[in-house]
Amino acid sequence: MSNNIKYAIGIDLGGTFIKAGIVDSNGKLLKEAKTDSYAEISPKKVISQIEKVVNDIKGGFEKKISGIGIGAPGVVMNGIVKYPPNFKDWKVVNLKNKIKNKFKIETEVDNDANAAGLAELKFGYGKKIKNFIFLTLGTGIGGAVIINDNIYRGEQCGAGEFGWTSINFDGPEGPGGNPGAVEVYIGRNYFLEREKKEIKKLGKNIDFKELTEFAEQGNKIARQLFDKYGFYLGAGITNYFNLMDVRTCIVTGGIANAYPYFIKSCTATIKERALKTIRGNFKVLHSKVKEPGVLGAAGLVLT
Repeated sequence: MSNNIKYAIGIDLGGTFIKAGIVDSNGKLLKEAKTDSYAEISPKKVISQIEKVVNDIKGGFEKKISGIGIGAPGVVMNGIVKYPPNFKDWKVVNLKNKIKNKFKIETEVDNDANAAGLAELKFGYGKKIKNFIFLTLGTGIGGAVIINDNIYRGEQCGAGEFGWTSINFDGPEGPGGNPGAVEVYIGRNYFLEREKKEIKKLGKNIDFKELTEFAEQGNKIARQLFDKYGFYLGAGITNYFNLMDVRTCIVTGGIANAYPYFIKSCTATIKERALKTIRGNFKVLHSKVKEPGVLGAAGLVLT
């Protein structure tokens, strides 16, 4: 191993799983680990799971790790994670200090979507596209705004919470407090619950992985469900395009693996609803960066 190469642990903290990896300064993912986040239990439990996955993955690299980077949902400012959606009883927690004090190593924390957006900017389509919206499709719907090759963070580091913009002013409420929010329609748990009647026709314990497999096989119910998913997603992206005058959206996350099955209805919805100047000149792309949340989180301490 070259002495000029640095190594960091990148952690992608999700509402369902915690993903971690050893990443070098060239952006190469050398080692991976994954564990349950237990976000439905308590902040203390989540932090113990982060500590567990760090201990699991650092074997063989202990003396080479230069730091730990964490991408966390919610508003993140100075390492403090505030009110992450889908995390029970989590209000304001200084996650940076807790992990730094535990492992006695440089630690940085940013919004998870910003971290993933950083990976896309450095290693993906961002190498050629200066302005884009980056969306993570999973338990929650997060995002990053990239303007002129830089992440726009907002006055209080809360920019990019696309999941809590509304597509139905009179729609159902979610923990974000905005009725009809995008996440209430296409966030993993919300969508599975909303469409459970149709999903039950496919069998028991059906998640997006199984839905995607059914869609690959040409199953009509699965295809119709993804058409609906694409419609909701397209309605949300229309708002983002119209507001920002940005013409590219890049999607990632577990649900984005179903891209071939929701993209048609998604783009059709944008063409129907967006400003006329946008309708014929936009792109919705599927990120090709492997584990962008992990790579981007590691990048926070590899700069």
